[in-house]
Formats: sequence, structure tokens, C-alpha cells
Amino acid sequence: MGEDSRHTALNPSAQIVKEANKRAKAESARRAEPAFHMTEDMRRLSTPWFVALSRANCIDPNVLPAGVILDAAAGSGLQLVAYSQVLKRPSLGIEMDGNIAVLCAANLHINSEEGDLQRSMDRVIIGDGSDAEGAITEYWNSLREAGTRAHPPVAMLHLDPARPRDAQNHDVDEMEPSIGSVLRGWVNHLQSGPEGPAVLLDLSPRLGEVQQSVIEAVVETSFPGVGRTWEWLSQGGGRVDRLSLWVGALSSQESHRCVRMGTKHVIASIEGEPSESETADMSKPPPYGAYMTIVDPALVQSGLQEVWLERALPGDSGHSWLRLEGRRPLLIHTDPLSKSENIEGFVVATGEIVQHRLSPPKLHTIDQTAASVARNGIGKITLRCNLNPDVHPTLQRRLDRELKEIEGASGFMVDLEIERDSGNQILYVVCRE
Repeated sequence: MGEDSRHTALNPSAQIVKEANKRAKAESARRAEPAFHMTEDMRRLSTPWFVALSRANCIDPNVLPAGVILDAAAGSGLQLVAYSQVLKRPSLGIEMDGNIAVLCAANLHINSEEGDLQRSMDRVIIGDGSDAEGAITEYWNSLREAGTRAHPPVAMLHLDPARPRDAQNHDVDEMEPSIGSVLRGWVNHLQSGPEGPAVLLDLSPRLGEVQQSVIEAVVETSFPGVGRTWEWLSQGGGRVDRLSLWVGALSSQESHRCVRMGTKHVIASIEGEPSESETADMSKPPPYGAYMTIVDPALVQSGLQEVWLERALPGDSGHSWLRLEGRRPLLIHTDPLSKSENIEGFVVATGEIVQHRLSPPKLHTIDQTAASVARNGIGKITLRCNLNPDVHPTLQRRLDRELKEIEGASGFMVDLEIERDSGNQILYVVCRE
């Protein structure tokens, strides 16, 4: 990097790949996925390829003006590769760490098609992603030196800022580069269509409502009046896996979206306006024949549980939320759920109540527990209740073993707090799916 420049352009090439091979071998995270040069630390923090590809497929290339796809904190370049493959646009990555920038440039090269003329405009800039003037000037100079006289503008900006490893507890101001500085820097270089510029912010899933409001204010300052859509993405592990803000041309008509992602593609998606829900207290055991459903907690965190509920049950169906906090939001209802991918995709488990138990499963009574659920037509049961984590896996394995030869439906057991005059009691409810 020269003394008069704070940026250096890397042209993805076979020579860059040779240099990258000295630092980290290119490997695929899963079969049939592309290979990427990454250190172990980078791989641990990287966006899964199927998520990156799904995100790129959600963008309509027709809404993007002419220009390049910019990732202002590119890292390994995995998301940038997904965009370039789907949107068929040149890629511009900016990365402060020179070692990582080399890997990023190599990844762009090994995942490009030979002879694709657009790839000749791919570059990775070593430098500060918020210094738009310096970065775009270095980019254009690099193109000119390679014989390309074009000065392409930026069609879309993606930003996934680094944040403290303790994602449970951090502030918006701790993101690097800062969202405000990047947006302010690039606002004059972003092409804008009828719906505004195309911006996607990939954020920590642990951001609370106050921090989300701060980010919205930052976006509003740079792009007054443009549409915004928050997206909560779940991979089904009982938590929000990705939180992102889709701005301007990338936003939808609704302010909130929740997505349930499978191992390769989107299983379910729902959009709408958020609303609050009330929970009901149970003073007696729930009736047999009613239904209980555990929903994906990401649905509740997105605030779209009522939008989902309106589509999930008939209008005259009785229902109550029994629990909205934690990893197992719980709904009780009188009718079975509607059969629809966008309904069932947000369901962890649903079934008819067939048994009440006053005590949790225990190792010395596991055979009795298995026998009692088998009498209710259940041949396999999943423990979806709060149990001692040290014994929970053992209890599940023992139950599976006891029921191995039993034919029957699948089921689950959930814990429920019952309010009594003498004090609250935990009831264990068995549901047949």
C-alpha cells in the first residue's frame, strides 16, 4: 500500500489463488457447495452458503440499477460470491485486513466462470469500507490500468459489520465499520431507483428493539423516507439465526418478515405488521382433545405471531397463547392447524392432548413413562420440556430404547404451569402428533 493511498486494489486471479493457498486451503463446508479459502476462525463466523444463496435469490435483479454489487466489509467474500452468481453483476469487496482480503479475492476467482467478461471487473479493495471516495477511486483506477475505461456506479450495498464475540451483549456503536459512517460515505455513489437505493444490512440477531430503532434512525438520516423491512431468519434451532434490514429497493410492502430456513432452501416465509399478544393463565389442566402447538421463537421475536395465527386457525377456533417467552412459545387451540407450508414451517411440534402427568420423567421410572404413553398410541415421544440438562439426553435415549418395539404415532411432552390456590404447579402434558 503506497504512502499516498489508504487503499490497494486486488484483482482476483490465479496468482492471488496461489498466494491464498499458502494461507488457507480452499474447502467446501458441505457436499456440493463451493469451496472457499478461510481460516478456522473465519469459517466459524461465516454465513452458511445456503443462507447466502437464498438471500441472493430473494433479490429481484430487475429492481437493481446498473452497477456493481458492493460489500463494504467483505470478509471471505462468500456472500459476495452468492450475489455475483445469482444477480450476474460485477463484485466489489472492501476488507480492512490485508490477509483476509487476499483470501476474499481468491474466493471470487475460484468461484467465477472462465470467460465471464463481468468477472474482469471484480475487485477486492484493502482499506476502510467507510471511505467511499478513496475506495471507489482506487477501484476505477484499477479498472483503467487493466484496460477498462468504465466507471461503474454501485447498484447495491451489502454490509455485515464485525461485532464483539459476545453477541449476547453489545451496542450498535461497537460495530466495525460503523453503519452510519458506511451509509454516509456511500450515499452519493449508490444508484437509486423508484423505491430508493438497494441496501442490505446483516446484523446481530441479538439486537433488541431499542438497538433496532437506533439503526432505523441511522438509515433514515442517510436515506429519508425509504422503505425498510426487518427480516428474522431461523434455521430451527430454537433461536433467531440471522437478523437483517432490507432497505429501499430491497424492502417489501411490509415492515417485518420472518423466514424459516431449511438445510437448502426456504421452508416458510411470512410478512406483515407486528403486534403484541396476551398470554392466558391456566387454573386447571387443559382438556383432552384440545391441541397444543410449540412455535418457532423467531416468529414471536419478529412480532408476527398474530399474523401467522390468523392464517393458521379458522376464525371461530378457540385459542390462547400460554407462553411467549423462551425457546418454546406455546399455543393451545380447539382445532388442528391449517395445512400450509407457510403455517407448518413455523411449527416445532403440534398435537392433540392425550395425557397429563404430575411429575417429569425420571430415570428410575422411565419404563412406566414409556408404557403410559404407549397406551395412548404413541410409539416415539420427544421431551420438549424443561428438564435438568445433565440428564435430559439420557432420559430421551432411555425413552427411545423403551419404545423401540412399539408401533404408534409420534408425540411430545411439554411442561405447563398451572395456577392453584395452594401455589403454582408444573404439569407435564403429552400430545399425540
